[in-house]
Amino acid sequence: MPLPLLLLVAAWLGVATVQGGAWCEAQPAGVGSYDPQTSEIALCTERIRSKGRAIDEVARHELFHAVQHLFGRDGRSFLSDGQITFLVHRLMDDREVMAVISLYPSEEINSELEARLVSRLVPNELIGGALLAGRLVQQAPQQGPIGSLRAYLLGN
Repeated sequence: MPLPLLLLVAAWLGVATVQGGAWCEAQPAGVGSYDPQTSEIALCTERIRSKGRAIDEVARHELFHAVQHLFGRDGRSFLSDGQITFLVHRLMDDREVMAVISLYPSEEINSELEARLVSRLVPNELIGGALLAGRLVQQAPQQGPIGSLRAYLLGN
């Protein structure tokens, strides 16, 4: 699934995308963010390009934070400490891990590492499916198009 289609699916599911904006201006080193209050991802596209990063990877990373939020993880990862440690040791550069450890509050480190791993390993289709699953779990039956789909699938 191409990134524009993933972002369209995300928008349909209530997660908007903003290019640039207040967050990017306030965070001169950041490349993107997810705001759970507004259900919006911000992509600092010029900074992403200047740092040689892939927009697809940054978007997947921020959308996975939306997935974590939809499932009520509240800064916690889906994976256990042991699972994250195993994957991080094998798949991430030590300097990047140390940067996360030094920049993020301790209760958010695992969810940040998990989002970084997911953004590199999980295809757009699974991120889109996870967003849909999160909305299905979150929305009450018969509430909006997702609630109707949930009611249909669950026979409510």
